[in-house]
Amino acid sequence: MSSDVAVPATTRDALPAKSATRATLWCCYGAGFATLFDAAVVAFTAPAVRSALHLADDDIQWFLAALSLTFGLGLAPAGRLGDAYGRRVLFVSGLTVFLIGAVAAALAHDASLLIGGRLIQGFGAGILSAQVLGVIQDTFQGPERLRALVGYTIAGAFAAVAGPMIAGIALWLLPADFAWRVILLLQTPFTLGAIVLGLWGIPRTPRLHRRIDLDLPGIAFLGALVVLVTIPAIDPGLPGRTLMAIGALCALLVVALVRWERGYARRGKTPLFAPALIGSRGYVTGNIVALLWFGSVLAFGTVTTVYFLQVYSIPALAVAAALIPAAVARMVAARWSERLFARSGPALVTHGLVVQTAVLAGSGVAALCWNGWALFAILSVLQFAAGVSSGVVEPPLRTVTLSFAPRSLHGVAASFLQLTQRLSATIFIALSTGILLAVGGTTSTAALLWATAPCAAASLLATTASRGHAFRTSRHTDNPTTSPAAVSQEA
Repeated sequence: MSSDVAVPATTRDALPAKSATRATLWCCYGAGFATLFDAAVVAFTAPAVRSALHLADDDIQWFLAALSLTFGLGLAPAGRLGDAYGRRVLFVSGLTVFLIGAVAAALAHDASLLIGGRLIQGFGAGILSAQVLGVIQDTFQGPERLRALVGYTIAGAFAAVAGPMIAGIALWLLPADFAWRVILLLQTPFTLGAIVLGLWGIPRTPRLHRRIDLDLPGIAFLGALVVLVTIPAIDPGLPGRTLMAIGALCALLVVALVRWERGYARRGKTPLFAPALIGSRGYVTGNIVALLWFGSVLAFGTVTTVYFLQVYSIPALAVAAALIPAAVARMVAARWSERLFARSGPALVTHGLVVQTAVLAGSGVAALCWNGWALFAILSVLQFAAGVSSGVVEPPLRTVTLSFAPRSLHGVAASFLQLTQRLSATIFIALSTGILLAVGGTTSTAALLWATAPCAAASLLATTASRGHAFRTSRHTDNPTTSPAAVSQEA
């Protein structure tokens, strides 16, 4: 098999085609690893950060959710800009901003600087992540695209293994008020490595040589809406008048955005909400599934980590070690997903989500029956099944959803897919940790049960949505698959 790589000769003069493709792939994996490594370790720092900086509950919620908030904000313009002007500069810039934010957070001496650093990190990660999936879409087609996305999932699973273990060791060996700063900087070598690979492997010029409408007002409206929608989820203790004002502003922004987008399209330009995507039931359904699945998984992992560290004071190293089997299972299952998808097609996503829903529901039941180390052991076993589910779901879900995007909108499609995921992550993490912290003064497992309930409900809804016919039929022949048979023939 050969990948469909169309790279201008001036971009990689000295690189053979295979070397260029390999460098491109590994810079995507390195960038994904750096950002996912950070996501995997941040929950481990929460108790130490809270103690060292004397943070309140709402500060901790902002600390845990801030990156997801500005991640979505960075995604909004980044996909369109990458489609218009090429992904190389945006890729490297995103990594640089991400690194600057990490340093600022690690050196913080109060809540505002800590949260500000995380907000900067999130914006950089959003700019970067839109380019990662855009580069993979541009560079690979058919089964090779699915294989590249499998590799991206494996990189994330490896981050989920390495991150918690290294964080646990740091908290064990170093003083807590110093260890959390080290942990927030652990991704630095990987970020720098990804920058080097990105400068080497990604083309300097865009693949498309035509002008693309940026729709800057649409980006501004969407960015403001993203921020306003997520603030109440992150800080549920806001006064009633403030919440009413935010609701009114959101309504006005929605009206303004809809009116602007319609007018922009009538003038013959391409709006931010491109009709080719918004009008695709398959793409919209895929985003809904991804939103519900990703938010529930990330929130469940965060809330259980915080629960065992804070309520039962289980050593961070033990919590990290318990995550290893699940991460390994995710890597192995991601490799399986390539063959399973060739046989089952998009139905594989539904099968994986059924398992995920059962795990979340089972975790809630376990919280009613056990506590302490016994509950910790049971949830660790259940997390193994969750790892298998994630590995099976993630690559096919991305492959199918992005298969509805025409080539000219690869970056925009990838941006919106990740934007929906990050918005859900922000809301679900804030909701679940808020429920947990509301009952956090006791060792009652009822707190964990109620914190898990929204995650299980969202996973069930994702399972139901994935069964829709629109999600299971791709309309673009240049994309990975239209059916299981098509995948088999291409492979």
